[in-house]
This record gives sequence, structure tokens and C-alpha cells, in this order.
Amino acid sequence: MTDVKGNRVVAPSKQTDPDMFVHVVERRSDGIVIRGAKASQTGTVNSHEMLIMPTLRMRDGDEDYSLSCAIPTDAEGVHLIYGRQSCDTRKLEEGDIDVGNYGFGGQETLTILDNVFVPWDRVFMCGEIEFAIMMVERFAAYHRQSYGGCKPGVGDVLVGAAASMADYNGTRRAPHIREKLGEMIHLSETIHACGLACAYEGWQTMSGNYQ
Repeated sequence: MTDVKGNRVVAPSKQTDPDMFVHVVERRSDGIVIRGAKASQTGTVNSHEMLIMPTLRMRDGDEDYSLSCAIPTDAEGVHLIYGRQSCDTRKLEEGDIDVGNYGFGGQETLTILDNVFVPWDRVFMCGEIEFAIMMVERFAAYHRQSYGGCKPGVGDVLVGAAASMADYNGTRRAPHIREKLGEMIHLSETIHACGLACAYEGWQTMSGNYQ
């Protein structure tokens, strides 16, 4: 979903480097050839397939960037640059606290697509700029809704850590500390409430999915 973007105030087709957004570089009778990169791709190294989608609204001139397709992660021209995290060593330590999904969790990649061929039967959108923003909105709705259940848990941990630090420093009762802790709690609960409201207010589309 997330292109590397380059100059964010310039449209994809107007970038100095055309590869800042994934785009079609060649159309053939049997498929297309695409090039570019996708950043912050969670779970890519564990997946058999990746789904390429546009990252923003497309306009006239951006037809080559209005693209959606499915690609095997081991296809020729696909390069995965694995991103390390500061807590990776936790999986090598004794105990099972906060290890998460030991075998397959906690990783993301910078995915480089270097002239990757995609057959037409794996291409879902190619040049239809009017549908790009619809795909972005549909993805964002699902993604943000799921985060409404995930991030409040992270928020609770951060609130607890901040409160503990205030206790250690003897500042728990300081007005400005209490105010900040209250803001953190309010934000975490608001995110959770929005996630629940999003699920409750969803409606079924013609395809049978919910939005």
C-alpha cells in the first residue's frame, strides 16, 4: 500500500524519479511489467503473495500509477529488505513474556519491485484512475478499524510505564504530570471507542463485504 512517495506535494507522474510510486513500465499482450517500491510492508517475508494497491488519489496523467495486482513474494525482480527492531533480541532471551508470535511475527520489509512481470489474470486495476481512491478508502477503513482494537493495548502499556516513571521520580501528584497521564488515557480510550463504533456502524456492500 505505502509507496516511498518522494516529494509528497507532487503527483506520482510528476516526480523527478518516476520510481517513487509503483507504476507500469511496459504493457504486453500477456501482462504488464511494474517497477517501484513499497515501504513498511508487515508480514511480507511470511507471505506467499503480496497485493499491490495505490497509496493515494490518482488524477489525469497518473494512469500508469493506478495499479492493483497480486505478485508471488518470490517472483523474479522482487527484493525484500528486512527491517530490524530494537526488541528483536527479546526472542533470544529466556522466558516467554512479550515474545508475541515467536516464529512469524514482528517484522516488516521495504519491498523493491525491479521490473516485475505480472500476467493479466493477476491484474485487478491498470489505468483506471477513478477507482484508486476507492481502494485506498476501503483499505484504510479495515486497517484503522483493526487498529482500534490493537493500539489501545499498546496505549495502556505506555500509560502504565509513564505512571511508574512518575512514581519513581516522586512526581505522580504534580498537576502537569497528572494532566499528561489523563490525556494519554483519554486518547487510548477514544481510539478504542472509535474502533468499536466503526464496527457497529458498518454496512454491507453489494459484494457482501462490510464497510
